[in-house]
Amino acid sequence: MIIDCHVHTSEGPHTLEDCHKRMDAAGIGTIVVLSYRPKSFCRPGQAIVSPAAALKATMDWAAESDRIIPFYWIDPLEDDAFDQVDRAVSAGIAGFKVICNRHYPGDDRPMRVFERIAAAHKPMLFHSGILYSGTPSSHYCRPANFEPLFFIPSLRFALAHVSWPWHDECLATYGHWQYLKEDGSVSSEMFIDATPGTPEIYREEVLRKIYTVGFGLEDNVIFGTDCNTIYDDAYAREILAMDKRALDAIGVSAENREKYYEKNFLRFLGK
Repeated sequence: MIIDCHVHTSEGPHTLEDCHKRMDAAGIGTIVVLSYRPKSFCRPGQAIVSPAAALKATMDWAAESDRIIPFYWIDPLEDDAFDQVDRAVSAGIAGFKVICNRHYPGDDRPMRVFERIAAAHKPMLFHSGILYSGTPSSHYCRPANFEPLFFIPSLRFALAHVSWPWHDECLATYGHWQYLKEDGSVSSEMFIDATPGTPEIYREEVLRKIYTVGFGLEDNVIFGTDCNTIYDDAYAREILAMDKRALDAIGVSAENREKYYEKNFLRFLGK
């Protein structure tokens, strides 16, 4: 089965039935649906959805389909962020999504929110790399800035997009985490979400580095598309084909492909 770990909630009209049909057309078994963006990410003219409504919409979809894994997109700087964590966990959320658009990952307030999430045994998916947004905020999302997360007990977190264009820094950051893990200094676990990100001209290079750098990343890399819930099956097929070409060229084994497309994500979830 292929699990797409990175699917945003669409703003346009769509149905769960249509989403399933498009997933089937792409050969995708399960998707991780990230709840609607927090207020701080809304540009002029975009609808603002309350945290409660965003959580409910995602949980409602997950309740209707065993092919939907719900993640809650939280802004750790919002006044009620701790309450949002508790409400999402109580509702049955599978994990959390964060984009650091106006703070560093290791700032005090976000770290306390992340500690609360880790204490609830929920994984976290972070944007990492250049941030295509309306403000100059990419500097917050450089992969080395996430090193403080290593020291949150039992936190499972993933950096999305292989931090493109800082993919070498992303792999070095993972290598630092692995060193600390093997040393027994940390109990966290770092994953890399290989969702593009990376344009095709870089794709084989990035995946080749992941599978040959020697850090054991074949056990901690996960697949995603960055589709939305309308689910563009043609685009998803392009991503799958692009990755297949790269994995074939690298000579990645069937066992490690199964990890990439499914098993590693299930470990990320804590299963």
